[in-house]
Amino acid sequence: PTKNMTTTTKLTANEFIRIPNDVNGNPRYYLPAFLAPEKHARKIGGVKYRGKRYGAGWVFQSYNLQSDVDFLNSQAEGGEA
Repeated sequence: PTKNMTTTTKLTANEFIRIPNDVNGNPRYYLPAFLAPEKHARKIGGVKYRGKRYGAGWVFQSYNLQSDVDFLNSQAEGGEA
């Protein structure tokens, strides 16, 4: 079964994959595209993942991953943050 943000499934930090830091040393995380729609991912700075290793998805720079997870969950519930 595929998880989808349109259902009641909430994201957790465990669904993000840690990828190498950017050139400035900032931590980055990958999230598969099917877990977050584009309009929600881009609101918190998500950019398209262009590598081949993980497939289609979003990359986030974050020092506080939990706040990003909470924001995506609130957006999926229809909240405005």
